Amino acid sequence: MRWNLLVAAIAGSWGFVSVIVAGLTLPGLALGFWRVALAATAILAALALAGRARALVPPADRVRILGLGLLLALHWALFFETLKRASVAVAILTVYTAPIFVAVLAPALLRERRSRTGLVALAVSAPGLALIALAGEGGSRAETVAVATGLGAALTYALLIIGVKTVAREVSPLAIAFWQYVVASLAVAPFLAGGRALPHPGEWPYVVLLGVALTAGLGVLYVTSLRHVTAQAAGLLAYLEPVSASLLAWAILEQPLGWEVILGGALVLAGGALVVRFEPAGTAEAPGFSPPPASAPIRVRD
Repeated sequence: MRWNLLVAAIAGSWGFVSVIVAGLTLPGLALGFWRVALAATAILAALALAGRARALVPPADRVRILGLGLLLALHWALFFETLKRASVAVAILTVYTAPIFVAVLAPALLRERRSRTGLVALAVSAPGLALIALAGEGGSRAETVAVATGLGAALTYALLIIGVKTVAREVSPLAIAFWQYVVASLAVAPFLAGGRALPHPGEWPYVVLLGVALTAGLGVLYVTSLRHVTAQAAGLLAYLEPVSASLLAWAILEQPLGWEVILGGALVLAGGALVVRFEPAGTAEAPGFSPPPASAPIRVRD
């Protein structure tokens, strides 16, 4: 139970990502680049100071780790394209179908048992997430391409959870996280040409906070905790992030908090409570790590 609770707390903490992004003018791709670049630098610096830099050399699965870094970059590209073509509501609704993909794929690829608790929690939380996403959006329709890119982002997120969980059986979670961030930053960098790539001076403290604390620091803690939870539980607890983002936007940015967000948040929290209380721990033989639910920042709107 305590590991599920820790994952839930970390997912909730990532709600600060949306608050930070909402206050910055730096384009999404540039912000994503600096996020992973600073996270990789922070991990390298911390281990170098501790004399443990060699821990970042993966003993196996190097090609697979490279693939996971590229998959993370593809996930972001699809998410950003969804935000560009449709509303934030559509992005949230489509990308956060990832737990459905995890529920379908994890039992076959990770040999996890089908989680009855997870299915019940999904049935409770999904309508709440829909209420949160559609609050203030008027239920606007989205073009087919936007829905396709959003579902692609969800599928790549689910594959990241499953893929890294498999690799983490033999490779240090620190090494996996570090090289994912390195590869993702290298993959995103060429797309920054022609636009603003550097934060303004006043934006740097928030960008550093995003990269060092919310990505490197909490990311490593997330890696460790996910050794003890199932992929299905991790996916479902990610629903707490948009709830946290909405509440923080109300408290910090003074954005309105409608009845849809309140009711939807209550449903999501109820589903999360079911997972925390009743979902059993993951097996020690199949530790894992999933990328932060906020791998692509979600802007909070009125």
